[in-house]
Amino acid sequence: MAKTRDLPKIGLDFGTRWEYAPAPESRKLAKIQPQYGHFINGKSVAPTEGKYFDTIDPSTEQKLSRVAKGSQKDVDKAVRAARQAFDKHWSKTSPKERGKALYRIARMIQERSRELAVLESIDGGKPIRES
Repeated sequence: MAKTRDLPKIGLDFGTRWEYAPAPESRKLAKIQPQYGHFINGKSVAPTEGKYFDTIDPSTEQKLSRVAKGSQKDVDKAVRAARQAFDKHWSKTSPKERGKALYRIARMIQERSRELAVLESIDGGKPIRES
């Protein structure tokens, strides 16, 4: 029977503290307004019934913002605005120009991806460094 030899000790002592390295994204990247309306017809509008709800950071239970609560009237208003924009503008725009517009939107999202990641992490309650 072969003898097992002693394995060398690594020499690392983590103790009881396991800390994460600082996250490259900071909560300061997130620009949260105190209140948000509905985005209809290119602008923020108040909800028809005037109702809002609080969005809460689950990790701290602190209020992040107030968000418009939509009603059937708000949905109808948004659909009418979208239909009008489609009929008057988008449907008359060439495929090439539509592609350019979609590409610009994608670039804007990409440019703000770190901020959006931080916002999503805050909204979900998990620290950005863990997600």
